[in-house]
Amino acid sequence: MCNRYEIRGSISQIRALAYKLRRELHTTPATDNLEPRANVYPDQDAPILVSQPGSLELRMARWGFPPITGKTDVITNIRNLKSKWWTDVNREWLIEPQFRCLVPFTAFAEPVRNSTWFMVPNVDVPCFAGIWRPWSGERLAEQPGAKRRVREHRDWHLFAFLTTDANDIVRPVHEKAMPVILHDPAEQNEWLQGGEASLRLQRTLPNDQLSIRATTPEAIES
Repeated sequence: MCNRYEIRGSISQIRALAYKLRRELHTTPATDNLEPRANVYPDQDAPILVSQPGSLELRMARWGFPPITGKTDVITNIRNLKSKWWTDVNREWLIEPQFRCLVPFTAFAEPVRNSTWFMVPNVDVPCFAGIWRPWSGERLAEQPGAKRRVREHRDWHLFAFLTTDANDIVRPVHEKAMPVILHDPAEQNEWLQGGEASLRLQRTLPNDQLSIRATTPEAIES
C-alpha cells in the first residue's frame, strides 16, 4: 500500500491537466494558492479533483475513509473490489460518478520509513484513481496557533484511492501492491464517469511508465 506521497504540482499545471480533459478548473479558498507538499500522510488533508458538470473542482479532503466495522485504522487504499465491504456496504461511493475523484501527486513512497520514491517521468501531475465521500464524525483537526491536533466532530470530505499489483519497478521495494495511477486524459475521464466498467482501470502501470527518483524530498527542498 501507499501511505506517503507528495504533491508539488502548481495550480497552472493542474489547470493544464483539466484542460487536457476538456474541463474548466474551479478552485476553493483552500486551493486558490496551493502550497507544495513534500509529504502527505493518512489522516491529513490533501487536494483532490472532483467531477462537476463540464468542470473539475480542486478541493481539500481528508485522506482516509472510515474504518471497517470492528477495526480502528482508516481506509487509505482500496484493493479488493469484490469484498462485500465494497460490493454491498460501500458500493455507492465506489461506483457512482459523483463520488469519483482524481488525486494529484508528483511522487509516492514505499515504505513510509527509509523510503524509495517513485514518479511518472515526463508527466507534471499524474493522478491516483480515487473516490471520495461526505462523512460526519470525529477526526483529528488542526487548531489555530497550535501544533497538536484535537479530535473534533465535523462534517468531512474523505478520500481514498485504488491499489493493484506491483509492477517490476515497485515490487523489489514493496511486493504486494502499488497505487492505481492514471495519467492518460482518456482514462482519467473514464474513471470520473463512474460505473462498473471503469473498474477495469484497476491495473498495474507498465514498467516503462514509472521510474525511481534519485533525490529525496529533503534534497528537493534545499
